[in-house]
Amino acid sequence: MNAAWLAAAWAGIGVMAGLGPARLRRPIALIAPLLLVALSIVTVQGGARPQELGGGGLALPREAAGLLAASAAALWLSLLLADRLDGRELIGIGTVGGAVVLLLSTGSPLLFGVAAMLAVAALSLRWISVAPGRASLATARVAGTGAAALIAVSLLLPAVSPDGQPGMVGGLLVVGVLALAAVMPLGGWAVGALSDVPAPEIATWLVLLAPAVLLSAFAIPAPLPLLARLAFEHTILACGLISAIWAGVMSLRAGPATRYGRVALGDLGLVAAGVGTGEAAAVAGGLLLILTHLVVAPILLQRPRPGLGPPRRLVWLAICGLPPSPAFWGRFLILQACVAFSSGVAAACLVAGGLVTVTAVLSVAQGEPGEGAPAPHHRVVAAWVLAALALAVGLLPMGAVHFVFGPGA
Repeated sequence: MNAAWLAAAWAGIGVMAGLGPARLRRPIALIAPLLLVALSIVTVQGGARPQELGGGGLALPREAAGLLAASAAALWLSLLLADRLDGRELIGIGTVGGAVVLLLSTGSPLLFGVAAMLAVAALSLRWISVAPGRASLATARVAGTGAAALIAVSLLLPAVSPDGQPGMVGGLLVVGVLALAAVMPLGGWAVGALSDVPAPEIATWLVLLAPAVLLSAFAIPAPLPLLARLAFEHTILACGLISAIWAGVMSLRAGPATRYGRVALGDLGLVAAGVGTGEAAAVAGGLLLILTHLVVAPILLQRPRPGLGPPRRLVWLAICGLPPSPAFWGRFLILQACVAFSSGVAAACLVAGGLVTVTAVLSVAQGEPGEGAPAPHHRVVAAWVLAALALAVGLLPMGAVHFVFGPGA
């Protein structure tokens, strides 16, 4: 199966599962993501991915297939742990996933932008249908603007030369990445969605679309002219650090319902800052932070329930930023990349990491009172499995990264 067929499989399975008979939607929704995991694993193609924005056909490299498989598994766990599940969540997961497959496997600037636009359109329509309001409309407006900026790059990139307008190309690429990954100053739409949109729908963006955009962003600067590359890297570095610091500050003030979301936004900002450093250590750190949130997001996006307190505390420890948590190793590698860039950048990175560390430690110390009926046994088991996975990633960080994203990651 090639990348095009995999994209069609994601979209087709999602739509068929979400539009099937009402009595079968819930069981199908808990089976379909496992099929997507298997299909993503078997679709790895030989050779490297076509050069980002440099043209070429479709080829799904090992790290992209690993991300898709891990994201599908995380989404399955999100559905398993969800308080409410009607089966239609697979519509958004499948359609966004199909667009993400194209985004991760193409070297064509035009298809890259079109894939981003398709993902945003599918996500926005799904969010508007389940939670109509200002937050879901802002998703369509802001993230859609970012995808449009990526399409505009495809019109300018072939004509870019040292005598052209490389700064504009770099700026448009920054707008696209910042808007889709919810990095300041284009991240307000995600903050609103965290409190309005149901957890499984938020997970579609947090563990599927945003990681794919940031994984692609690491390869964007390579084919660009020098001025375009510098404009892209320096701007995304500054915006990523500002976003991480702001998210850290706001995480200290956030309530239990949105506290984890703020921490996740802070780490997305750190990954974006790592993209801007251009250092190899930032790639490993970014992949490790992405993997950490693929593990912890399915449980921490859900509201606390009686019976889930102990595993949730362990999962909070996984993102506290203290050794040997997996978040510590990811943030440390990004800090190492920032140190190689400049001492001022390293200081800002250290502040951002320290703020989210304080938030996570306070969450562990204070606990989270559960509300409602006790969690069913299968959710308790799933929560403990996630806690064990988080511990394993913390003890063997690079082994986990190589297992998921391949030995070349």
